[in-house]
Amino acid sequence: MEINFAQLQAKMIAGDLGVLEGERKAYVKRFWIGFFICFGLLMVVLGAWLISESRNFIPFAIAGGLVLIIGLVIMIVKHQRFYKNFKVQFKGKVIPAVVKFVDERLDYDPHRSLMAEYYESQIFNQRVDRYKAEDTISGKFDATDFAFGEIHTEYKTVSTNGKGQRQEHWHTIFKGMLFVSDFHKNFHGETMIDLDTMERFLGKLGRKFQQWNPSRKGNLVKLENPEFEKKFAVYSTDEQECRYILTPSMMERLLDMTKRINFKVAISFRNNQVYIAVFNNMDLFEPAIFGSLLKEEDYRILINTMKLMTGIIEDLNLNTRIWTKE
Repeated sequence: MEINFAQLQAKMIAGDLGVLEGERKAYVKRFWIGFFICFGLLMVVLGAWLISESRNFIPFAIAGGLVLIIGLVIMIVKHQRFYKNFKVQFKGKVIPAVVKFVDERLDYDPHRSLMAEYYESQIFNQRVDRYKAEDTISGKFDATDFAFGEIHTEYKTVSTNGKGQRQEHWHTIFKGMLFVSDFHKNFHGETMIDLDTMERFLGKLGRKFQQWNPSRKGNLVKLENPEFEKKFAVYSTDEQECRYILTPSMMERLLDMTKRINFKVAISFRNNQVYIAVFNNMDLFEPAIFGSLLKEEDYRILINTMKLMTGIIEDLNLNTRIWTKE
């Protein structure tokens, strides 16, 4: 279904989005007034030093520093308070309305985390030291329950610089959207699908490295679709079941899905579920403060992402009961 953005914008402006946009503009105006007041006071201090008979700059530097520090603290505190309340309203009123406009069967929960599903997927084996997981959309299309939400996971390393000082470094493991859905089959094993980069660049030697991959359970499975083999590396603890899942039709559907999503993906089939990690590196649900809330492009990106994720149900034919659960 094509989204009528003019209709959506008109509906939103007449409702909560119009109110929030007015509040945002008023806040931005107050912000810049406060900024220029601080700047003006600094200029007053500088001018007072220039016209004074004393050449001692220290008292004026202290006064200027106090003006700057106090002004910055006040502005930061006010900004944090405004943004916190503004984000709650935006996520509580605007995003749910956009989600329902896309499809009435969808529900949005800004606080729901899919971290349990992240761990269950076994796609990522790196230790997680810090994460942010929120903004989950869920629904049920026919008999298929599904959910997808934003996740950003990181791990920490510590080093010591030349002066003996301890330094922490944070590294992203995954930043993107995790999709999870019932696959309507009881799995006895687990099958993992990674993007194939080694064989693409190293040829047969790369395939040898894939076979020795210690981060994946089971064995590397060679399938009959040359395009699929070129794009993905498949590992499974049950090769027969793997081939039962990755039929010629399913492989074509997965290829079509990745072309349509146009982001790096990793997929796992385990615990009777299909998990798809989409590495889109975006924060789709955060409101802008110093930019208009009415920009069509922002909503196009959000809505197109939702359509891509819900489209996975059709892409993988998940509502067709090929199997029955045992």
